[in-house]
Amino acid sequence: MYKLLITRTIPEECVAPLRSEFEIIMPDEAKAAFSDAEVLELVADADAMLTIATRGTKEIMDAGKKLKAIGNLGVGYDNIDWKYATEKGIAVINTPTTVTEATAELAVSLMLAIARWIPQYDARLRRDGTWSFHTFFDSEATRIYGLKLGILGFGRIGKAFARKAKGLGMTLCYYDPFRATPEVEAEYGIEYMSFEDVLKVSDVITLHLPYMPETHHLMSTEQFKLMKPTAYFVNASRGPVVDEAALIEALKNGVIKGAGLDVFEYEPKISPELLTLPNVVMTPHVGTYSRAVRVDMGHEVLTGIKAVINGEKPYNCINKQVLK
Repeated sequence: MYKLLITRTIPEECVAPLRSEFEIIMPDEAKAAFSDAEVLELVADADAMLTIATRGTKEIMDAGKKLKAIGNLGVGYDNIDWKYATEKGIAVINTPTTVTEATAELAVSLMLAIARWIPQYDARLRRDGTWSFHTFFDSEATRIYGLKLGILGFGRIGKAFARKAKGLGMTLCYYDPFRATPEVEAEYGIEYMSFEDVLKVSDVITLHLPYMPETHHLMSTEQFKLMKPTAYFVNASRGPVVDEAALIEALKNGVIKGAGLDVFEYEPKISPELLTLPNVVMTPHVGTYSRAVRVDMGHEVLTGIKAVINGEKPYNCINKQVLK
């Protein structure tokens, strides 16, 4: 029987379909997670591994001499040294489809929350117990309808955001290193532009690009300066794609109007200055934080791992060259 190491406890409904073929090694609910030292020990005779809040390092892969597959409970895989995994012939499995709608929903929620000033109004009501406005022409909130949305990264989540934004009455443009076909652009009613032009013309920028060396600090001081001073910035992709210090300065100095953030450069730590800014709405990397979504993700990644072990070629293997 094959051995599958899972670094944190996941619901039985995720692993039940595999129990006939795999010995499941995972911590009980009381323990919740294996330590790094325990992972190194347990991976030694594992055929596959599912990492949850654990890095897939060279040390782990060297210790796991039987490893054929490493899965990550998420669409991103920057926590796994996938290049080294490829050298070792280890398949890296992710969850590219089950995260899509929930992550896009959260990104849209962040956009609406910051543009309509919802957390700030909520805090004011809780503080005062009533409401009062100095003027009926309050300039804090912004109507989303009719604004131009710029999407950086037009993959699954970028497209899901586009569908939702279209329903809100926004006009759409995008940049992606790999341009969509004219048919797809027509389907979504979206205009392709250069990276710089998207920044210049958009009232809202939403970021949906993966983190890799080429995208490190893709958004920094000069990029924020290209944006409108009335524009909002939303990031529900990866924190290090954004130079957080540059974003803080842009928010403090009125370079942009506000931001909605689910991810951070140094997470789980948050830059202290972000916590003091009134024009930013934050959530703690919870784009997929719903039990139903997480269970679906568990099924997706474990189905991919099982396929690799059975000599098949799953769609969610990011380094397909290792598959025979």
